[in-house]
Amino acid sequence: MKIDKQSLYKRLVYQNIEDVLDELNAEDKGRYYICNCPECNEHEAFIYKNNTNFIQCNRENHCGERMLLQFHEKKSLHSEREKIQQTFPSLSDDQKEALTWSMRLFSFAKTGLKSEALDNGYRGLSKGNIRKHIVDLQNREVIQYFFRKTSSLLGKDYSKNNWMCKRNLIFPLYDKNNILDRVLLRSSIDPTLEPKEIQLIMNPSKDTKDFFMEIPEETKTVVFSESLLDALSFREVDAHCGFIALTGASKTRQVQAYICENNDVFTNKHILVAMDDDKAGWKATKKLVNTLRTEGLGENVSLFRYSDGYKDANEFLQGNRARFTKRYLQDTNQLQQTKRIQNEMPFS
Repeated sequence: MKIDKQSLYKRLVYQNIEDVLDELNAEDKGRYYICNCPECNEHEAFIYKNNTNFIQCNRENHCGERMLLQFHEKKSLHSEREKIQQTFPSLSDDQKEALTWSMRLFSFAKTGLKSEALDNGYRGLSKGNIRKHIVDLQNREVIQYFFRKTSSLLGKDYSKNNWMCKRNLIFPLYDKNNILDRVLLRSSIDPTLEPKEIQLIMNPSKDTKDFFMEIPEETKTVVFSESLLDALSFREVDAHCGFIALTGASKTRQVQAYICENNDVFTNKHILVAMDDDKAGWKATKKLVNTLRTEGLGENVSLFRYSDGYKDANEFLQGNRARFTKRYLQDTNQLQQTKRIQNEMPFS
């Protein structure tokens, strides 16, 4: 009797390979991934890229477990496309396909690709912090392919534009339904490129969201900053802080509207406004603080204090991490102490 060896293996079911790589803390080793073994949890299991349906623990004398991986990839892609179809019917078939493809690409690249630019830290930010939010398209050929695939969304094919094809770092920005809205492009291939950051709208069917937001329910502090890099700089010193990051000092309108419509999100939280220390940043600070005060949140607000000539949070972090950390703790603790004293004061 012929025995099907595969039937003897434990089967693990995931939505897609990206979920496996993320959950098992996979590292790209070229032809294969090294990851945590689902059985013994040691970081010694491997998945070959030419056979992603099989995982084996390398600890032969201690575990050595072999498991089959099953995916619902087709169903996931179909449901993702259906969601875009229902939400944005005005997009053409090519645009819907390009939007779905872009979202899948970014999801995979965050965990499935090694990055020389990001894996050793980027602009003072650690790998664990940065890889969750930024995609590295690696090289000119991949960037060209990305631009060709998304030309129907962008309204232009940038694949032959040498200046654009040097921008390998992608900051994806999603709407409340986790559908891609726009991307910010920077370069580690040529850091001298000006302007340093370019924004492209990826969903031409609507007024796209122009700010990043990540506010965990348990967070005690929400930072308002002028860029994602600045916001992630605060995550370096407080992994649990929430943030709202603009895509430029002039992009306050949508953030102000969000504050007014979601007042409860900021209730009982310390709000630290940390726009850049320049004319445009001060103007943005004034608008945001006025809105927060109008919404009855003024007592929760404090302003981040810069020093030593630093103009933004990421520059401050890179220039003097110890002082940046101390300043953040001072600013957050000061407001908490003031509020505690106010709460402890007897009624007159």
